[in-house]
Amino acid sequence: MNIYIKRTNSELIEILYQQSLLTFESQLSLRKEILKRDIQVDLNPLETSISNKLTQIKNLEYLKDFGFIAEKSTDGITVTRTKKAMFTDITAIILGVIVFLIGVYGCINLVFTFINVDELDVFTLAYKFAIAGCIFIGIGFFSGLKRVFDYTGFELTNFNGIITLKKRFDVKLEEIKANASEIFVETEEDTLFLKLGKQTIFTSNADNLVQTLTLKELAKELKGA
Repeated sequence: MNIYIKRTNSELIEILYQQSLLTFESQLSLRKEILKRDIQVDLNPLETSISNKLTQIKNLEYLKDFGFIAEKSTDGITVTRTKKAMFTDITAIILGVIVFLIGVYGCINLVFTFINVDELDVFTLAYKFAIAGCIFIGIGFFSGLKRVFDYTGFELTNFNGIITLKKRFDVKLEEIKANASEIFVETEEDTLFLKLGKQTIFTSNADNLVQTLTLKELAKELKGA
């Protein structure tokens, strides 16, 4: 459904002036609604913005949002994990350990508080519970640990129609070779999967149009590289 269908012409023109702040999906919806109503207004800035994003999608520049980078050559295409993504994952793990340990300390402190039947005001008790709660926040940071295991040594290439995937499955770095025809994109609920045969290479948010088009463009490049 077009999100601008209930907007007045004046409101659409105002939004157009701020089009650079809109998501790609919103820009497309805005252009569609303006053209549908035949509003006489300069669409060049909006058209340029949409065109630039489509070019970036075709050049796989948005792969960085997944934490990957694609390098094209006359021989084919190579996809690897970016150093920034690896640094982010390692930083998340370190922060997770620190916050987790703070939470452990908070839990121990809270237990001794009840054992000793200390008299506490509501604020102090709430503070102790909050510190103990850090243990759950710390666990949340450990998602970076799985990404480090999965993508350390990761490489996806297509040379002369042969796809080579290097990825860790159950910690061990494995190498899988397959024909380019075995690359495909699959959607399951709100998740988009880039797959090589039965193996998932990586995933993205199916509700994000830029990520969806980027993943489909990558699959196209891998098939035709």
